Amino acid sequence: MATLIDRGEAAAAASPEGDTPPGYRPLAKWSPFVLIAGPVYEQRGPDGRVLGFRVSEKHLNLGGVAHGGAVATFADIVLGQFEARDYSTVTVTVRLTVDFIAPSRAGDWVEGRVAVTGESDNILFAEAAITCRGRLLARASGVFKALPRKRG
Repeated sequence: MATLIDRGEAAAAASPEGDTPPGYRPLAKWSPFVLIAGPVYEQRGPDGRVLGFRVSEKHLNLGGVAHGGAVATFADIVLGQFEARDYSTVTVTVRLTVDFIAPSRAGDWVEGRVAVTGESDNILFAEAAITCRGRLLARASGVFKALPRKRG
């Protein structure tokens, strides 16, 4: 069973100092998969919580822009990090829809913001905007289900 990685381990696995904009720190809770896809950072400010990552060579497709799978993975991470998330449960993606609008390239700092649009029992609906330097890269929406976390 995969476990969440604590912030100390996340910081050790993160990119070198200076690779993130001021105010960002490694994502506080993330799964082992995020270590492969990321690193991912977060910032909390007056406009709410923002997640970000630096596009690196490993995120590129053969055309030299961020691979749609990398952008979709980041969107899924952003959507799953909604403010009221209960980490005593496992939140799994039921549906993920991504509309790709513009490309990003190696070195770009990409940000994502999530908004919960509805809840019903253990189902949550959310939307995210993925941006770079103020321009919209992708819009994403997702449906998530909360499951009990298995112990042991």
